[in-house]
Amino acid sequence: MKNIILLSILYAGFVAQYTANKLLTRHLDLDGLGDFNVAVSVATICAVIFVFGGDAGSNHFIPQYLKDNEWKKIKGYIVYYLILALTISFFASIISLGADYFLRLHHLEKFLHESYFAMILTPAFAVFLFLGALLLSLHREYASSITTELAKPLLFVASLYIWLLLKPSINEYQAIVLLLASLMITVIVQSWLNLKSIPFNIFSQKPGMCIPEWNDVGKSMLMITLANNFVSIIDIWSLEIIHNNESSVGAFSLLVLICSIIWVNYNALYYLIASRISTNENDTQSLQRNYTNAVMWLLAINIPTTLLIIFYAEPILGWFDSDMVVYKNWLCFIAITTSVNSLLQLASPFLRFSGYARQDSIIARKVLLISFFSSPFLVFFFGIEGAIISSSAHLFIRGLWYSLRLKTLQGVSLV
Repeated sequence: MKNIILLSILYAGFVAQYTANKLLTRHLDLDGLGDFNVAVSVATICAVIFVFGGDAGSNHFIPQYLKDNEWKKIKGYIVYYLILALTISFFASIISLGADYFLRLHHLEKFLHESYFAMILTPAFAVFLFLGALLLSLHREYASSITTELAKPLLFVASLYIWLLLKPSINEYQAIVLLLASLMITVIVQSWLNLKSIPFNIFSQKPGMCIPEWNDVGKSMLMITLANNFVSIIDIWSLEIIHNNESSVGAFSLLVLICSIIWVNYNALYYLIASRISTNENDTQSLQRNYTNAVMWLLAINIPTTLLIIFYAEPILGWFDSDMVVYKNWLCFIAITTSVNSLLQLASPFLRFSGYARQDSIIARKVLLISFFSSPFLVFFFGIEGAIISSSAHLFIRGLWYSLRLKTLQGVSLV
Protein backbone atom coordinates (compact mmCIF):
# COMPACT_ATOMS: atom_id res chain seq x y z
CA MET A 1 0.00 0.00 0.00
CA LYS A 2 2.85 2.37 0.86
CA ASN A 3 4.36 1.75 -2.60
CA ILE A 4 1.12 2.78 -4.29
CA ILE A 5 0.71 5.93 -2.17
CA LEU A 6 4.29 7.04 -2.83
CA LEU A 7 3.92 6.31 -6.52
CA SER A 8 0.70 8.36 -6.62
CA ILE A 9 2.45 11.31 -4.95
CA LEU A 10 5.35 11.17 -7.38
CA TYR A 11 3.06 10.76 -10.41
CA ALA A 12 1.10 13.82 -9.30
CA GLY A 13 4.37 15.74 -9.07
CA PHE A 14 5.33 14.52 -12.53
CA VAL A 15 2.02 15.75 -13.96
CA ALA A 16 2.64 19.12 -12.31
CA GLN A 17 6.12 19.25 -13.87
CA TYR A 18 4.61 18.29 -17.23
CA THR A 19 2.08 21.10 -16.92
CA ALA A 20 4.77 23.63 -16.02
CA ASN A 21 6.78 22.71 -19.12
CA LYS A 22 3.65 22.88 -21.27
CA LEU A 23 2.93 26.39 -20.01
CA LEU A 24 6.51 27.42 -20.69
CA THR A 25 6.48 25.99 -24.22
CA ARG A 26 3.45 28.16 -25.01
CA HIS A 27 5.40 31.32 -24.24
CA LEU A 28 9.02 30.31 -24.87
CA ASP A 29 10.42 28.85 -28.07
CA LEU A 30 12.54 25.69 -27.87
CA ASP A 31 15.64 27.88 -27.69
CA GLY A 32 14.28 29.82 -24.70
CA LEU A 33 13.08 26.66 -23.00
CA GLY A 34 16.54 25.18 -23.48
CA ASP A 35 18.19 28.25 -21.92
CA PHE A 36 15.83 28.06 -18.94
CA ASN A 37 16.54 24.36 -18.40
CA VAL A 38 20.30 24.87 -18.70
CA ALA A 39 20.17 27.76 -16.21
CA VAL A 40 18.16 25.74 -13.68
CA SER A 41 20.48 22.75 -14.13
CA VAL A 42 23.50 24.96 -13.37
CA ALA A 43 21.83 26.26 -10.19
CA THR A 44 20.89 22.71 -9.17
CA ILE A 45 24.42 21.38 -9.67
CA CYS A 46 25.86 24.28 -7.67
CA ALA A 47 23.37 23.63 -4.85
CA VAL A 48 24.35 19.95 -4.79
CA ILE A 49 28.02 20.95 -4.50
CA PHE A 50 27.38 23.49 -1.74
CA VAL A 51 25.49 20.94 0.42
CA PHE A 52 28.69 18.84 0.16
CA GLY A 53 26.94 15.48 0.29
CA GLY A 54 25.02 16.31 3.46
CA ASP A 55 21.70 15.56 1.80
CA ALA A 56 22.55 12.01 0.70
CA GLY A 57 24.73 11.46 3.78
CA SER A 58 21.76 12.07 6.07
CA ASN A 59 20.35 8.67 5.07
CA HIS A 60 23.62 7.10 6.18
CA PHE A 61 23.97 8.85 9.56
CA ILE A 62 20.56 10.01 10.83
CA PRO A 63 18.83 6.57 10.95
CA GLN A 64 21.73 5.23 13.04
CA TYR A 65 21.65 8.27 15.34
CA LEU A 66 17.89 7.81 15.79
CA LYS A 67 18.37 4.15 16.60
CA ASP A 68 21.01 4.99 19.24
CA ASN A 69 19.21 8.11 20.60
CA GLU A 70 22.20 10.32 19.75
CA TRP A 71 20.32 13.61 19.74
CA LYS A 72 23.45 15.79 19.96
CA LYS A 73 24.83 14.35 16.75
CA ILE A 74 21.53 14.87 14.93
CA LYS A 75 21.47 18.53 16.00
CA GLY A 76 25.13 18.96 15.05
CA TYR A 77 24.63 17.36 11.64
CA ILE A 78 21.71 19.64 10.80
CA VAL A 79 23.43 22.83 12.01
CA TYR A 80 26.72 22.05 10.28
CA TYR A 81 25.31 21.34 6.84
CA LEU A 82 22.74 24.14 6.85
CA ILE A 83 25.37 26.74 7.78
CA LEU A 84 27.83 25.31 5.24
CA ALA A 85 25.30 25.26 2.39
CA LEU A 86 23.79 28.68 3.08
CA THR A 87 27.12 30.45 3.54
CA ILE A 88 28.72 29.18 0.34
CA SER A 89 25.59 29.46 -1.83
CA PHE A 90 24.86 33.01 -0.61
CA PHE A 91 28.31 34.28 -1.59
CA ALA A 92 28.21 32.37 -4.89
CA SER A 93 24.87 34.02 -5.73
CA ILE A 94 26.23 37.49 -4.97
CA ILE A 95 29.29 36.91 -7.19
CA SER A 96 27.17 35.53 -10.04
CA LEU A 97 24.68 38.41 -9.90
CA GLY A 98 27.64 40.81 -9.85
CA ALA A 99 28.96 39.19 -13.02
CA ASP A 100 25.52 39.51 -14.63
CA TYR A 101 25.34 43.21 -13.73
CA PHE A 102 28.90 43.85 -14.96
CA LEU A 103 28.22 42.28 -18.35
CA ARG A 104 25.02 44.30 -18.79
CA LEU A 105 26.68 47.52 -17.65
CA HIS A 106 29.46 47.17 -20.21
CA HIS A 107 27.11 45.94 -22.98
CA LEU A 108 28.73 42.53 -23.22
CA GLU A 109 25.44 40.79 -23.94
CA LYS A 110 27.10 38.11 -26.05
CA PHE A 111 28.64 36.72 -22.85
CA LEU A 112 25.37 36.83 -20.93
CA HIS A 113 23.37 33.72 -20.10
CA GLU A 114 20.41 33.05 -17.84
CA SER A 115 22.70 30.86 -15.71
CA TYR A 116 24.25 33.94 -14.06
CA PHE A 117 20.87 35.16 -12.88
CA ALA A 118 19.66 31.64 -12.02
CA MET A 119 22.28 31.44 -9.26
CA ILE A 120 19.78 33.28 -7.04
CA LEU A 121 18.13 29.86 -6.81
CA THR A 122 21.11 28.15 -5.18
CA PRO A 123 20.57 29.08 -1.49
CA ALA A 124 16.93 27.97 -1.65
CA PHE A 125 17.82 24.89 -3.73
CA ALA A 126 20.56 23.86 -1.28
CA VAL A 127 18.27 24.09 1.76
CA PHE A 128 15.46 22.42 -0.20
CA LEU A 129 17.68 19.43 -1.05
CA PHE A 130 18.97 19.04 2.49
CA LEU A 131 15.63 19.37 4.28
CA GLY A 132 13.94 16.96 1.86
CA ALA A 133 16.64 14.35 2.47
CA LEU A 134 16.47 14.98 6.22
CA LEU A 135 12.74 14.21 6.26
CA LEU A 136 13.44 10.95 4.45
CA SER A 137 16.18 10.00 6.92
CA LEU A 138 13.70 10.62 9.76
CA HIS A 139 11.45 7.95 8.17
CA ARG A 140 8.94 10.56 6.97
CA GLU A 141 8.66 9.17 3.45
CA TYR A 142 5.33 10.82 2.66
CA ALA A 143 6.38 14.24 3.97
CA SER A 144 9.65 14.05 2.06
CA SER A 145 8.09 12.95 -1.22
CA ILE A 146 5.22 15.45 -1.03
CA THR A 147 7.50 18.43 -0.44
CA THR A 148 10.36 17.50 -2.79
CA GLU A 149 8.43 15.86 -5.63
CA LEU A 150 4.95 17.42 -5.52
CA ALA A 151 4.85 20.76 -3.68
CA LYS A 152 7.63 22.47 -5.64
CA PRO A 153 6.31 21.78 -9.17
CA LEU A 154 2.71 22.35 -8.03
CA LEU A 155 3.58 25.75 -6.58
CA PHE A 156 5.56 26.58 -9.72
CA VAL A 157 2.55 25.73 -11.91
CA ALA A 158 0.27 27.84 -9.69
CA SER A 159 2.68 30.78 -9.87
CA LEU A 160 2.87 30.48 -13.67
CA TYR A 161 -0.94 30.50 -13.96
CA ILE A 162 -1.21 33.55 -11.69
CA TRP A 163 1.50 35.37 -13.63
CA LEU A 164 -0.12 34.62 -16.98
CA LEU A 165 -3.48 35.85 -15.68
CA LEU A 166 -1.87 39.19 -14.89
CA LYS A 167 0.61 39.40 -17.77
CA PRO A 168 0.28 38.33 -21.43
CA SER A 169 3.70 36.64 -21.60
CA ILE A 170 6.67 35.40 -19.60
CA ASN A 171 10.40 35.18 -20.26
CA GLU A 172 13.16 32.96 -18.85
CA TYR A 173 14.17 35.44 -16.14
CA GLN A 174 10.63 35.86 -14.85
CA ALA A 175 10.19 32.07 -14.79
CA ILE A 176 13.35 31.78 -12.66
CA VAL A 177 11.95 34.30 -10.14
CA LEU A 178 8.68 32.34 -9.93
CA LEU A 179 10.63 29.13 -9.38
CA LEU A 180 12.54 30.85 -6.56
CA ALA A 181 9.26 31.85 -4.89
CA SER A 182 8.00 28.26 -5.17
CA LEU A 183 11.22 26.94 -3.62
CA MET A 184 11.06 29.36 -0.70
CA ILE A 185 7.48 28.41 0.17
CA THR A 186 8.41 24.72 -0.04
CA VAL A 187 11.43 25.27 2.25
CA ILE A 188 9.18 26.89 4.87
CA VAL A 189 6.88 23.84 4.81
CA GLN A 190 9.86 21.46 4.97
CA SER A 191 11.29 23.33 7.96
CA TRP A 192 8.03 23.03 9.86
CA LEU A 193 7.68 19.31 9.06
CA ASN A 194 11.25 18.60 10.16
CA LEU A 195 10.70 20.40 13.46
CA LYS A 196 7.62 18.24 14.04
CA SER A 197 9.46 15.04 13.06
CA ILE A 198 12.61 15.41 15.18
CA PRO A 199 12.02 13.48 18.46
CA PHE A 200 13.57 16.13 20.74
CA ASN A 201 13.63 19.89 21.27
CA ILE A 202 16.18 20.96 18.69
CA PHE A 203 16.46 24.51 20.06
CA SER A 204 17.46 23.48 23.59
CA GLN A 205 19.65 20.54 22.54
CA LYS A 206 23.39 21.20 22.35
CA PRO A 207 25.03 20.10 19.08
CA GLY A 208 27.62 17.35 18.92
CA MET A 209 30.05 17.57 16.04
CA CYS A 210 31.67 14.68 14.12
CA ILE A 211 32.80 16.81 11.17
CA PRO A 212 35.72 14.63 9.94
CA GLU A 213 33.47 11.55 9.83
CA TRP A 214 30.66 13.46 8.11
CA ASN A 215 33.01 15.02 5.57
CA ASP A 216 34.60 11.67 4.77
CA VAL A 217 31.24 10.12 3.85
CA GLY A 218 29.94 13.41 2.45
CA LYS A 219 32.73 13.60 -0.14
CA SER A 220 31.79 10.19 -1.49
CA MET A 221 28.08 11.03 -1.46
CA LEU A 222 28.78 14.32 -3.23
CA MET A 223 30.73 12.61 -6.00
CA ILE A 224 27.92 10.08 -6.46
CA THR A 225 25.26 12.81 -6.62
CA LEU A 226 27.33 14.97 -8.95
CA ALA A 227 28.02 12.07 -11.28
CA ASN A 228 24.36 11.05 -11.29
CA ASN A 229 23.36 14.62 -12.22
CA PHE A 230 26.23 15.36 -14.58
CA VAL A 231 25.85 12.21 -16.66
CA SER A 232 22.49 13.57 -17.82
CA ILE A 233 23.20 17.30 -17.68
CA ILE A 234 26.52 17.17 -19.54
CA ASP A 235 24.63 16.20 -22.69
CA ILE A 236 22.40 19.28 -22.39
CA TRP A 237 25.43 21.49 -21.83
CA SER A 238 27.23 19.90 -24.79
CA LEU A 239 24.25 20.68 -27.02
CA GLU A 240 24.12 24.26 -25.70
CA ILE A 241 27.84 24.91 -26.26
CA ILE A 242 28.78 22.76 -29.26
CA HIS A 243 25.71 22.14 -31.42
CA ASN A 244 24.77 24.90 -33.87
CA ASN A 245 21.01 24.26 -33.60
CA GLU A 246 19.98 25.80 -30.28
CA SER A 247 16.41 24.44 -30.46
CA SER A 248 17.89 20.95 -30.03
CA VAL A 249 18.54 21.76 -26.35
CA GLY A 250 14.84 22.31 -25.74
CA ALA A 251 13.91 19.22 -27.78
CA PHE A 252 16.37 17.02 -25.89
CA SER A 253 15.20 18.31 -22.50
CA LEU A 254 11.57 17.56 -23.44
CA LEU A 255 12.42 14.01 -24.54
CA VAL A 256 14.23 13.42 -21.25
CA LEU A 257 11.34 14.98 -19.31
CA ILE A 258 8.76 12.68 -20.91
CA CYS A 259 10.75 9.54 -20.09
CA SER A 260 11.60 10.79 -16.61
CA ILE A 261 8.26 9.33 -15.50
CA ILE A 262 10.18 6.03 -15.43
CA TRP A 263 12.63 7.60 -12.97
CA VAL A 264 9.56 8.59 -10.95
CA ASN A 265 8.93 4.86 -10.50
CA TYR A 266 12.54 4.46 -9.34
CA ASN A 267 12.25 7.38 -6.91
CA ALA A 268 9.15 5.84 -5.32
CA LEU A 269 11.17 2.73 -4.46
CA TYR A 270 14.12 4.88 -3.35
CA TYR A 271 11.94 6.71 -0.81
CA LEU A 272 10.93 3.37 0.67
CA ILE A 273 14.37 1.77 0.96
CA ALA A 274 16.88 4.61 1.44
CA SER A 275 16.58 5.17 5.19
CA ARG A 276 16.33 1.44 5.98
CA ILE A 277 19.44 0.08 4.26
CA SER A 278 22.04 1.43 6.72
CA THR A 279 20.42 -0.35 9.67
CA ASN A 280 20.80 -3.71 7.85
CA GLU A 281 24.26 -3.21 6.31
CA ASN A 282 25.71 -6.36 7.93
CA ASP A 283 22.71 -8.58 7.14
CA THR A 284 23.20 -9.96 3.62
CA GLN A 285 19.94 -11.90 3.63
CA SER A 286 17.90 -8.81 4.52
CA LEU A 287 19.70 -6.76 1.90
CA GLN A 288 19.10 -9.42 -0.78
CA ARG A 289 15.42 -9.69 0.16
CA ASN A 290 14.91 -5.92 0.07
CA TYR A 291 16.85 -5.62 -3.19
CA THR A 292 14.89 -8.40 -4.90
CA ASN A 293 11.57 -6.93 -3.76
CA ALA A 294 12.57 -3.49 -5.00
CA VAL A 295 13.65 -4.86 -8.41
CA MET A 296 10.44 -6.85 -8.85
CA TRP A 297 8.27 -3.88 -7.86
CA LEU A 298 10.11 -1.57 -10.23
CA LEU A 299 9.95 -4.07 -13.09
CA ALA A 300 6.20 -4.50 -12.60
CA ILE A 301 5.68 -0.72 -12.76
CA ASN A 302 8.17 0.02 -15.54
CA ILE A 303 6.72 -2.40 -18.09
CA PRO A 304 3.27 -0.74 -18.42
CA THR A 305 4.80 2.75 -18.11
CA THR A 306 7.23 2.10 -20.97
CA LEU A 307 4.56 0.52 -23.16
CA LEU A 308 2.26 3.53 -22.68
CA ILE A 309 5.03 5.92 -23.74
CA ILE A 310 5.74 3.82 -26.85
CA PHE A 311 2.09 3.46 -27.90
CA TYR A 312 1.26 7.15 -27.35
CA ALA A 313 4.61 8.64 -28.38
CA GLU A 314 3.23 10.74 -31.24
CA PRO A 315 0.31 12.41 -29.38
CA ILE A 316 2.51 13.02 -26.31
CA LEU A 317 5.13 14.80 -28.41
CA GLY A 318 2.50 16.71 -30.38
CA TRP A 319 0.90 17.89 -27.14
CA PHE A 320 4.11 19.72 -26.28
CA ASP A 321 5.05 21.02 -29.72
CA SER A 322 4.18 19.91 -33.26
CA ASP A 323 7.87 20.14 -34.18
CA MET A 324 8.63 17.39 -31.65
CA VAL A 325 6.73 14.62 -33.51
CA VAL A 326 9.79 13.86 -35.67
CA TYR A 327 11.51 12.52 -32.53
CA LYS A 328 8.93 9.73 -32.07
CA ASN A 329 11.37 6.83 -32.62
CA TRP A 330 13.99 8.41 -30.38
CA LEU A 331 11.40 8.82 -27.63
CA CYS A 332 10.67 5.08 -27.81
CA PHE A 333 14.40 4.35 -27.67
CA ILE A 334 14.88 6.55 -24.59
CA ALA A 335 11.86 4.96 -22.88
CA ILE A 336 13.21 1.41 -23.29
CA THR A 337 16.77 2.26 -22.24
CA THR A 338 15.57 4.32 -19.27
CA SER A 339 13.46 1.40 -18.05
CA VAL A 340 16.48 -0.92 -18.12
CA ASN A 341 18.83 1.68 -16.62
CA SER A 342 16.52 2.44 -13.69
CA LEU A 343 16.48 -1.27 -12.75
CA LEU A 344 20.28 -1.40 -12.80
CA GLN A 345 20.50 1.86 -10.85
CA LEU A 346 18.75 0.25 -7.84
CA ALA A 347 22.11 -1.27 -6.90
CA SER A 348 23.52 2.18 -6.10
CA PRO A 349 21.63 2.95 -2.85
CA PHE A 350 22.31 -0.59 -1.63
CA LEU A 351 26.02 0.07 -2.12
CA ARG A 352 26.37 3.55 -0.63
CA PHE A 353 24.04 3.14 2.36
CA SER A 354 25.41 -0.28 3.35
CA GLY A 355 28.93 0.97 4.00
CA TYR A 356 30.34 1.09 0.47
CA ALA A 357 29.85 4.76 -0.40
CA ARG A 358 33.50 5.10 -1.41
CA GLN A 359 33.24 2.23 -3.91
CA ASP A 360 30.02 3.71 -5.28
CA SER A 361 31.81 7.05 -5.62
CA ILE A 362 34.72 5.50 -7.54
CA ILE A 363 32.32 4.07 -10.12
CA ALA A 364 30.48 7.38 -10.37
CA ARG A 365 33.72 9.31 -10.94
CA LYS A 366 34.92 6.93 -13.65
CA VAL A 367 31.63 7.08 -15.56
CA LEU A 368 31.62 10.86 -15.20
CA LEU A 369 35.14 11.00 -16.65
CA ILE A 370 34.05 8.86 -19.59
CA SER A 371 31.07 11.14 -20.23
CA PHE A 372 33.21 14.30 -20.14
CA PHE A 373 35.16 13.05 -23.15
CA SER A 374 32.56 11.06 -25.07
CA SER A 375 29.47 13.30 -24.76
CA PRO A 376 30.95 16.39 -26.49
CA PHE A 377 32.44 14.11 -29.16
CA LEU A 378 29.09 12.45 -29.93
CA VAL A 379 27.20 15.76 -29.85
CA PHE A 380 29.74 17.41 -32.18
CA PHE A 381 29.36 14.70 -34.84
CA PHE A 382 25.73 13.59 -34.38
CA GLY A 383 23.92 16.48 -32.66
CA ILE A 384 20.82 15.62 -30.65
CA GLU A 385 21.00 11.96 -31.71
CA GLY A 386 24.51 11.80 -30.28
CA ALA A 387 23.28 13.32 -27.01
CA ILE A 388 20.53 10.69 -26.74
CA ILE A 389 22.91 7.79 -27.38
CA SER A 390 25.50 9.28 -25.02
CA SER A 391 23.05 9.72 -22.15
CA SER A 392 21.54 6.23 -22.52
CA ALA A 393 24.91 4.49 -22.87
CA HIS A 394 26.50 6.18 -19.86
CA LEU A 395 23.51 5.39 -17.64
CA PHE A 396 23.65 1.76 -18.75
CA ILE A 397 27.39 1.45 -18.07
CA ARG A 398 26.97 3.05 -14.64
CA GLY A 399 24.03 0.87 -13.61
CA LEU A 400 25.65 -2.36 -14.80
CA TRP A 401 28.85 -1.46 -12.96
CA TYR A 402 26.89 -0.80 -9.75
CA SER A 403 25.12 -4.14 -10.04
CA LEU A 404 28.34 -6.11 -10.56
CA ARG A 405 30.07 -4.30 -7.69
CA LEU A 406 27.17 -4.93 -5.31
CA LYS A 407 27.35 -8.66 -6.07
CA THR A 408 31.12 -8.69 -5.46
CA LEU A 409 31.11 -6.70 -2.20
CA GLN A 410 27.84 -7.72 -0.55
CA GLY A 411 26.89 -10.94 -2.31
CA VAL A 412 23.62 -9.28 -3.35
CA SER A 413 22.71 -9.92 -6.98
CA LEU A 414 20.10 -8.76 -9.45
CA VAL A 415 19.14 -12.33 -10.44
